[in-house]
Amino acid sequence: MSGLRDRLARHLKPGKTAAAPEAGAEQQQAELRPEQAQHGPAEGGEPAACPLSESAVGAGASPAREPATAPDAEESARAEGAPGYAGHAAGGSPADAPSGSGQADEPAAPAAPALAHPEAAAWAKLDAELYEFSAGSFVRRVRTYPMDAYHGRYRLDALHAHVRELEAFHPEAEPVHAEGLLFFDTETTGLGVGAGNVAFLVGIGYYEGGRFVVEQLFIRHPAEERAMLAYLEEKMKRFTHVVSYNGRTFDWPILQNRFILNRMRPDIDRLLHLDLLHPSRSLWKHSMPSVRLGKVEEAQLGYAREDDVSGAFAPELYVLYLAEGKTDVLRGVFVHNERDIVSLAALSALITRYLADEEPLEPKSPGDLFRLGQWLLKMNRLASAEKILELGFSRLQEQGEEGRAVSGDLLLRYAAYYKKAGVRDRAVELWTRLIRQAGPAAAAPVEAYIELAMHYEHGCKDYVLALELSREALDVLRQRRRLLRRSEKAADEERRIAHRIDRLQRKLRDCGKSVSERKTSVKAAIPSRPSKPPGQARSAKPSGKPRPAYAADSLFDVARNPG
Repeated sequence: MSGLRDRLARHLKPGKTAAAPEAGAEQQQAELRPEQAQHGPAEGGEPAACPLSESAVGAGASPAREPATAPDAEESARAEGAPGYAGHAAGGSPADAPSGSGQADEPAAPAAPALAHPEAAAWAKLDAELYEFSAGSFVRRVRTYPMDAYHGRYRLDALHAHVRELEAFHPEAEPVHAEGLLFFDTETTGLGVGAGNVAFLVGIGYYEGGRFVVEQLFIRHPAEERAMLAYLEEKMKRFTHVVSYNGRTFDWPILQNRFILNRMRPDIDRLLHLDLLHPSRSLWKHSMPSVRLGKVEEAQLGYAREDDVSGAFAPELYVLYLAEGKTDVLRGVFVHNERDIVSLAALSALITRYLADEEPLEPKSPGDLFRLGQWLLKMNRLASAEKILELGFSRLQEQGEEGRAVSGDLLLRYAAYYKKAGVRDRAVELWTRLIRQAGPAAAAPVEAYIELAMHYEHGCKDYVLALELSREALDVLRQRRRLLRRSEKAADEERRIAHRIDRLQRKLRDCGKSVSERKTSVKAAIPSRPSKPPGQARSAKPSGKPRPAYAADSLFDVARNPG
């Protein structure tokens, strides 16, 4: 296992190995105090770097414990904050832990029987405890946050203002309340959802008693899994919704499999799932390089993680713990999972603000506004969607007045929306603008030519202009074929355009019109492409040499098909 530890060494914080307990104590002293968790976002709107595990409330703020099988004396001692208790409020050190079998034979103090276990002090360094449940024992870590604590730019109680907006995800279900939301994330031994993948750490978060509580349930070995699942089953009874990030297809199926393999049949299918990955993809997939939760935190929530252990290393760190039994290697895994849970609460607040039309739109680009409007249409927020799309179109027009080129794909998307909405004039304006701003012929958008051809053929009955636009589209496809490998899709598109040209020519003959009669006026009506700069004028061919029949002056100088 030394090789595995060496490979993971750079992902473990310095001074947190089991060989240096003093360094671990110094790190505990360096953590932020509870009052520091209440500070707002960083000045200037920059992402706030605030380690979550250091910003939680410490002693005396852990949530009420479930009824345990321990004697009443033990519970009273825990409530009074007995010295050396290995729970969330404890600040134990290696010196507090009993050493040797001789101390284990001595009768344990009734106030803190949990410390009789030799691992209790080691887990206390991670603010965790050996939790005894009716079905067995496992490790539990509890952190609590005040409601006015900030995660990036958003307070943890911001979700309460518009929590009912989450009903848009399940319109026919019961009302949503903040206290009924269970924020859920796991750390597993693998990436699959099969029976061999075990969730060795389950993190849950919830609002309770004016606080936000994060509980992390950890199994030291497979024999503790049943006790951990039994505790989780009992805990989930009071919630109505599960909030996750990619949990619908990964975390939740794994949890269901573990219940089945342990011969447990909890009624967890009644919980409605709110997977925030799907709205994140709809809103930011095209404007961000990745929609991983860490990237969404930084770009949308204004929260930057520092010294974070990637979840991809969690399985290897768990294997290292199983081999060496040292809890220090798990610190980064616990902190990473805790940050994920709190990020779900802040991201839920942001999503509800979008649904409630409360999030400011000034800094958003036309592309961001289009994606937000389309997502709101999908969530049946029609009035808000139309207002946002109207704002996006006006900003597109402003960019056109400034002479700025806009992404052709974005113009096509706006045009498709207005075509579906029946606002043909705006769609035609966008298709025309797209053709005008296109560069070389092979880069011109075929979709814009075809849409305009259909508009002039069926809407305006101008068959001559429709024919010219169809021929332009066919030229573009043939010029692309010179540069790209011919595909069956492109061949089918060429056949469809050729069929359109034949149909338009028949219509013109039936009407008794000639194409040449309006050739000049049609060319003036077709949106012209930008002319070449003076320095790019084509040079004349040397005289005296025969020119091959297939030659062209440039890749894009191809004679128009006369039809």
